[in-house]
Amino acid sequence: MKKYLFILFTLFGCSLSFGQSFEGTWEGSLEIQGMELPLVFELKYDGEWKGTMQSPKQSKQKAPLSSIKASADSIFIEMKMIGLKYSGRLSPDKQAIDGIIQQGGLKAPMRMLKKDPATIVTDFPKVRSQKVNPPYSYDTLDVHFSNTAEKIKFAGTITKPKGEGRYPAVVLVNGSGPLDRNSAMYGHEPFKVLADYLTKQGIVVLRYDERGVGKSEGDFKTATSADLGKDALAAIKYLRTQSNVDPKKVGIIGHSEGGLIAFLLAGQRIAGLDYIVSLAGPAIRIDSLMILQNEALAKNSGTTIDTKQLAMIKRNYEISKSNLSTEKAFEAIMTNMKVIPGSQEADFADQIAVLITPWYRYFLKIDPTTFIRKIKVPVFAAYGGKDVQVNSTENLESLTDNLAKQPKNEIKLYPNLNHLMQPAKTGGIGEYPEIPISLDPELMKDIANWIKAL
Repeated sequence: MKKYLFILFTLFGCSLSFGQSFEGTWEGSLEIQGMELPLVFELKYDGEWKGTMQSPKQSKQKAPLSSIKASADSIFIEMKMIGLKYSGRLSPDKQAIDGIIQQGGLKAPMRMLKKDPATIVTDFPKVRSQKVNPPYSYDTLDVHFSNTAEKIKFAGTITKPKGEGRYPAVVLVNGSGPLDRNSAMYGHEPFKVLADYLTKQGIVVLRYDERGVGKSEGDFKTATSADLGKDALAAIKYLRTQSNVDPKKVGIIGHSEGGLIAFLLAGQRIAGLDYIVSLAGPAIRIDSLMILQNEALAKNSGTTIDTKQLAMIKRNYEISKSNLSTEKAFEAIMTNMKVIPGSQEADFADQIAVLITPWYRYFLKIDPTTFIRKIKVPVFAAYGGKDVQVNSTENLESLTDNLAKQPKNEIKLYPNLNHLMQPAKTGGIGEYPEIPISLDPELMKDIANWIKAL
């Protein structure tokens, strides 16, 4: 599934001689699966360090750094909410910082150069053909609702048609990774685009910042798919309280992990969930899905996974899914990876730590088919033929085989769409920010027509 690099840092100590040299605007760049990801940091010292970070290919947002510390020529930055860290050292001419950036399984060198803010492009330069800007032809309302069991308050936006009456309604559920209500990534805002389209078609839409993101409370790092499902339920419950919502037509549209959550909730026959729409939602065992994903990403980047590597990956997943303690699981994975030269080095250990996070260990255990077989509500499911993250062939076949037949169900393959449901050439992750379309118009039309026909 999709993973988004969004950065913030913590800096060690603070001496004015070197410390003030860290003030200013810094720009670095990473290569993630063939895609260049620029990062812009603004650091300021006024008795205490403050700063922001922007990932221009992902969002316009300048996110506040959780902590910054500087000592002599060293700096350390951290964003605790997303588990991201950067440590670096100032160059002798004080015009560059050479360091290491870490987040989850990523650990990579990154050099940042001091820049004149006027020379930095702080917004993604590609044209976005579906940009949604006010004034809107419908009503918008910023709202708050709570997952009362966990005492987490969420912030979101409801868009609704003008005028009296009751309308079909839907909650938008994000894919994996900490995402805001617009599902902002790579300069795209697909959930804002989708909400705009659906509301113009007479459908009420609620979209929300995930826990710990934007204006929502909570801690995303500790959440599993089950926790995120409970958050979606809280959103459904709140949406049903709106006076202009048809109480017999309230559903979920989920993308990727959000599509999986839609399957899981519908399979549990949750009261108040009248239909679901799954976009690139996994419909096979997740450990099998991840094997296919590894192979597809390797092929897309021009490489292959040999037999020995594949056996090692499968064994890692078995260990991750086991009931071993975190410490024992980590030790077992390290032992299993001895077939890779250098895998016992400390730096390599950081890269595989993601396999023992609560989210990943829970995620790998999920078998969607056990839930899909129990679904009774109408289902619209869409897969992209060029998706390298959720393979369309195996997932579409599994859903077709396991979902009970009923006339209102619609399962469709869109041959030229990628994992983000954009028209694509190769489907590779590196294409995501380059494509001007955020969400395929034909897909949105099909979703709206299907919902209105229920």
